[in-house]
Amino acid sequence: MPMCREELIHALDAKKKAACFDDSTVAKEKGKEFRLENKSKKNVCRVHIDGCLMQDKRTKRCDYLFKVCETEHYFLVELKGGEADKAIKQIISTFDFINKKLKLAPEHFEGVVVSSGIPRAAEQKFRTLKEKCFREKKLRIQKESQKCQRII
Repeated sequence: MPMCREELIHALDAKKKAACFDDSTVAKEKGKEFRLENKSKKNVCRVHIDGCLMQDKRTKRCDYLFKVCETEHYFLVELKGGEADKAIKQIISTFDFINKKLKLAPEHFEGVVVSSGIPRAAEQKFRTLKEKCFREKKLRIQKESQKCQRII
């Protein structure tokens, strides 16, 4: 197992949940996709959050966490059908859970909501929640349609 993955498992106190961790750079669900374009061959660790690392149904959680090991940059990813405002709450809850253990500055994290089209009325609600999240937590959250790619 690559060192980066082992370190993340240890930092998140997840030895019993090692199966939630892998080195994939892609997350796909219900026609939505998040992909890290890894041209520089950095080490990446993907963590399946929803239903794996975080199993408590009462706790809001996003779908995946990606760590780019060399830069200590984390992507909190929610693949969503429509409710982008709910996705922000899931990302914030996961950020709080993860960063309680990692204790990193918010600049190390980026929230990404990959969703299908959002009705215009919901768009304003999403923007308001996104701005509130940045004001209160300094966590940046972006919304992408259907497929999202980040070059690392």
